[in-house]
Amino acid sequence: MKKLLKLDTRNRWDLEGIEFAIKERVGKSETFIGRIKELEFLYHWADNIRNEISRSIAFLGRRKIGKSLILERLYNIIYSENKGLIPFYYEFTEGTRSGKEFYHDFLTRFYMQVVGYYMRDTFLIRKAVNFKADVDVAEFRKKIESISVPNKELILNDLNSCINMLKKEKPLYEYVIAATATPRSFATTPGVEEKIVQMIDEFQYLNMYIDAGVEDKPCKAYMSTAEMRVAPLLITGSLMGVVSEELMRWLPHRFDEFIVPKMNEQEAIYMTMNYGKIYEHSITPDIASYIVHITNNVPGRIIDMLTPKFGKTLITNVVEADQALKYEVEVGTIKRDWNEYLMLAMKTVNHVNMRRITYFLCKHEGHWYYPRDLKNVLSLELDDNKLREELELLHKYDLIEQKDGRYGGVFDRTLKKVLMKQHGDILGLPEKDFDAYFRNDSLLDYLKERIRQLELSLEEMDLLRRKLKVLQGDHNNLKGDYYEHVVLLELIKSIIDSENSLTEGISVTDFSYKLRFFLEAGKEIDIVLEGRDVVIMAECKNYAPENIYKITEKMVADFADKARQLAKERFQQKKLRLAYFSKNGFEEKMKPVFDRHGIVINSIYALGRVKN
Repeated sequence: MKKLLKLDTRNRWDLEGIEFAIKERVGKSETFIGRIKELEFLYHWADNIRNEISRSIAFLGRRKIGKSLILERLYNIIYSENKGLIPFYYEFTEGTRSGKEFYHDFLTRFYMQVVGYYMRDTFLIRKAVNFKADVDVAEFRKKIESISVPNKELILNDLNSCINMLKKEKPLYEYVIAATATPRSFATTPGVEEKIVQMIDEFQYLNMYIDAGVEDKPCKAYMSTAEMRVAPLLITGSLMGVVSEELMRWLPHRFDEFIVPKMNEQEAIYMTMNYGKIYEHSITPDIASYIVHITNNVPGRIIDMLTPKFGKTLITNVVEADQALKYEVEVGTIKRDWNEYLMLAMKTVNHVNMRRITYFLCKHEGHWYYPRDLKNVLSLELDDNKLREELELLHKYDLIEQKDGRYGGVFDRTLKKVLMKQHGDILGLPEKDFDAYFRNDSLLDYLKERIRQLELSLEEMDLLRRKLKVLQGDHNNLKGDYYEHVVLLELIKSIIDSENSLTEGISVTDFSYKLRFFLEAGKEIDIVLEGRDVVIMAECKNYAPENIYKITEKMVADFADKARQLAKERFQQKKLRLAYFSKNGFEEKMKPVFDRHGIVINSIYALGRVKN
């Protein structure tokens, strides 16, 4: 069987040859986009189980990061390749069950998936992974007795042993041990050629909801099982801090831990565009980029934003994206998800301090603070030991991040929005014009990130420019592109700071830009920056000082003509402002020419200066 993990185009997956043994919660299978690095890593990890060299791993990430979707796709690929590796999926859910009930459920669902793999019976597998449907070991045994299946005698023996054990009243923890040992026991039985990949979803609920009697940490049952290379575990956990702590304390050195990252930006943009089309939004790449930014590339949050709900607007622009976000953090899924994390933490942490610390770190995401720094900047009236205790609990419940003894904000910006909406009074946020503040906060974050990216691209261009200069002399096109970025960056900064007459009247919440705006007949305008009522068109020249004479009256007139023609065709209802920038200034004789055409040449210091 050939490898079925294959990329198609635009971060989509080639589905040819994949049989969907389990129904993926993504909906239509072609909707699954991206997660290329994560799937490739897990695919190779699973493939190495056949060579008995893969260790058990913990794949940890907050809710909505896409862990379960990745596991489901991996399951279907492994099942479809049919290369002697049996996938077993089990999800721990909320709701208390006894160890005895767990044993019955776990063992039955395991063997249903084993038989489903052997018989290529997707109906049986789908029933096994449907945790809303009850399973019955006695009924399943009758089914096995009537069919021909590999390792039938072994399977029937285990099912009979389960039925007999359920008739007894053993300590509850013994049932947990028997359950967790089942996949390993099957894979190590002489005559069984297949290996098992155990996909255990939401591992934190094992200790929370399985009653193991006198043993309050039933996860200990995996102590020896997790080391078996013939049936290693791939566990997930949405309470990362909880799972990580439990693995460290009760299952030391048994699992390699991996944090599921936020989605690759380009993958997330493609995904946003795709779901936007499915849900009948009118989303441009720029709007998709904004949605990806305010959700921090978290796929589940993107879907929350785009999922239609009564009273929630469709998205066609930035304002409507903000309205959708506001709906979600006020009454939607995003609010409910984060409230679960907040409630877990608030059971043990001072409410006011928890919110203030969490909000501060969210607001300054990307910066890291020692406890003493937080104590000083927030004026916390806590002794050092108590502060560290509260920080550790916030980290345990995934509300803040920890690195090298310092603490920072989580990479999901929607948490900050939930805190802003629900606890604005405690956090000292302004009551007046709160909606505008809420909206501007998102856009300012977005603009700062765009500026950071522009600055990074400028650094890259500068490095490349210097390399090219050594190799082939000054490269005029590259220099021009570099200077256009410099000018654009300064224009955006002037909008944010409201300090320049050229950009006066352009709102920080409502503008867009385009570099090298191409017109018909091969003409172009270097920068077009559009506000609600104003459009700026700018020409940028990066001539050396000895070449500024090349900026002629005809060149200026041509620029003014093509800019006004574009404004007439595309921006009739907006006020046109013209600007001309030259890194090394202009000849003095050109100043009247610019004045005659109404062109600003000195709006940004050191960019558009006149040569004396």
